[in-house]
Amino acid sequence: MCCLLDNIIPHFFCDATPLLKLSCSDTHLNELMLLTEGAVIMVTPFVCILISYIHITSAVLRVSSTRGRWKAFSTCSSHLAVVCLFYGTIISLYFNPSSSHSAGSDMAAAMMYTVVTPMLNPFIYSLRNRDLKVLTMKSFCV
Repeated sequence: MCCLLDNIIPHFFCDATPLLKLSCSDTHLNELMLLTEGAVIMVTPFVCILISYIHITSAVLRVSSTRGRWKAFSTCSSHLAVVCLFYGTIISLYFNPSSSHSAGSDMAAAMMYTVVTPMLNPFIYSLRNRDLKVLTMKSFCV
């Protein structure tokens, strides 16, 4: 007989962590495997992106004009904010003990990295366009 009476996954997609909570057997080995594989798959690209931004920052600091520095930092900062939002929610979701997870916070974090972050990209990159900035300002002022 299964140890859980309720077999409903409180997520909008079938994620591994809530699925493991439905298991009637010991899942410690599976959780350890998720943690080690997640570390390789998620942390490695995040660290590489941060290292590349360190190199970008050092190159931008060598630019002599203040306007050029400002433009480069404003472009990079919006991208870095989305990267940190994406990886931050994933790391907080998958690298916490499963006992500290609640269904509501897990679903909110999953919503952040699957829906909100991809929705932010068009806004961030299109707001660099001067024509779109002018139209946006006109629509708010009218």
